[in-house]
Amino acid sequence: MTKVIFIIMAVAKAVGFHADYLAPCNSTSHLSKLDYTYCLDGVCQCPPNKAPAIVWRDFYCQDIVQIGRISTIEDHPWVISNASCLSSKMAVAKSCRQSPCYSGILFELLRSADEDGKFLDNCTITEVSSLGRFQSGAWTKNSIMDHLAANKTDLGLAIFNEPTLSQDVKAAVHFESILVGDSRYNISLGIAFPKSFNKKRADELDNRITEMTDTGRAGEIFDKYFLKDGPTLWKREKQLTTFKPRRVVYWV
Repeated sequence: MTKVIFIIMAVAKAVGFHADYLAPCNSTSHLSKLDYTYCLDGVCQCPPNKAPAIVWRDFYCQDIVQIGRISTIEDHPWVISNASCLSSKMAVAKSCRQSPCYSGILFELLRSADEDGKFLDNCTITEVSSLGRFQSGAWTKNSIMDHLAANKTDLGLAIFNEPTLSQDVKAAVHFESILVGDSRYNISLGIAFPKSFNKKRADELDNRITEMTDTGRAGEIFDKYFLKDGPTLWKREKQLTTFKPRRVVYWV
């Protein structure tokens, strides 16, 4: 697989770490404090086709690599699909960013991460009916694990709990604990990438979501679905993953 994810941090967070970013400038300005930035239209910013990223608290302007394929499974409130929307014209010719047919915590986190990075320009969403089971040397056909193990997707947008992953799952995926961790209850929720994925690039998405947690955006999304509007946004009978996070998303 050649398509990989590059993590783009929120501009607000970048400004917090580096005051020069998005500051006024001119052609003679010295921008050496920021790696790879330059002066465009009187503003210190990243060149075209690059976006701001924080890696271990260092600022970079990094290449944007698009996510081409997302495989997901309905699991309220993490992933919510709208059947009537999917069967209508609204589902046609829409990128993962624009599609009105999918919502939920995972999609909101992904789209929030994409607001500055624009890595969902031309991706497709494939919904499957199960996470998949490994039997007789093969995964359940057309499942999340089938897509990940067979390199049919760039991202498995479904909830995995790392402490409970079987050896068969671990052999097929890179797990990224991007949502919540609680060692007291042996819980580390996250998403999965194919093993063929560049592990460093997968880790960068982890860092990107961590930035959202630090700025409070991830907590706002959790609050929306579990506290504020939860009863009207999702159905308990469609919840596969029963874990309910605390009001504030903590990391351990």
